[in-house]
Amino acid sequence: MKINKVGINYTHNNKFIIDRPNGSGDYLFIQVKTPAVFILDGKKEYAEKDSIIIYKKGTPQKYFAQDNNYVNDFIHFDIDNEREIRNLPLDTLFKPPVIKPVNKLIKEIYLEYISKNVYRNESMNLLLKMLFVKVRELVIFEPHDNILYDHQDELLELRSKIYRHPEERWTVEKLSQKVNLSPSYFQRLYKQMFGITCISDVITSKIEYAKHYLSSTGCTVREISMMCGYDNYEHFMRQFKQLVGLTPTQYRKQKKG
Repeated sequence: MKINKVGINYTHNNKFIIDRPNGSGDYLFIQVKTPAVFILDGKKEYAEKDSIIIYKKGTPQKYFAQDNNYVNDFIHFDIDNEREIRNLPLDTLFKPPVIKPVNKLIKEIYLEYISKNVYRNESMNLLLKMLFVKVRELVIFEPHDNILYDHQDELLELRSKIYRHPEERWTVEKLSQKVNLSPSYFQRLYKQMFGITCISDVITSKIEYAKHYLSSTGCTVREISMMCGYDNYEHFMRQFKQLVGLTPTQYRKQKKG
C-alpha cells in the first residue's frame, strides 16, 4: 500500500468540476464536506455532506459542486493486493452514520504526510489500513452505536486515567462527572463499550497495579494496598484473592520463585 497524495479541506468555487474519463491513475478516497454531485455509471447522484466514495483504479471520475463552494478531503493511494480493500463500498457513494472517527484518521494521515518523520510512510500505511477498518465498521453499523462513537474518545481517555491513577478513590459519580453524563447513563455506556462495569474496571486497575508492585518491588503488602487507594487493608486482601485466586503474599512468592 502506498499513499501518493493527501488533502484536507480543499476548497473550490461553485464552478468546480473534476472530469477524469480514465480515473486518476490510482485509487481515490474522497470525503465531501459540502453537498456535491457525482456521475456514476452515467447517472447523476447527489452526495450529502460527509459522504464518502472510494474510486477503484481506472474508474471514470466525474464530480462537481452542487450549489455553493465545494470542499473535500482526499487520499490518492495504490495497493499491492485487492484484499487490502475487501468489503469496502467501492465506486459507491456512502454516507457514514457518524463521521468523527473518519475525520480523526484522515487528519492523522495528513499530519504524517506533511511531516518529515523518517517512518512517515509506514505510519501513513498503518493509518490508512485503520481508516479502511473503520469504514468497514460503519458499513455494518447498528443504530445504537452512534452514541458510543459520540463518546468514544472521552470514554477511552477516562479508562486510561483509571489505569494510570489506581490510587484515586473513583466512584460512579466522580467518573460520570468527568465525561458530563448522568451516572446511570454513564454506567450503561461504559459497560456497552468495554464489556465491564466501571467499578469492576476500577477494581481491576487497582489489582493489576498491585500485581506489578508485588512482583517488582520490595514494598510491603500494606504499603502497596495504600498505593492502590485502599483505606481498608482487609478489603484489599479480599478483592485481590477474589480476582487473582491467591493472596498478595502467595502471588509475590509465585512470581519471585
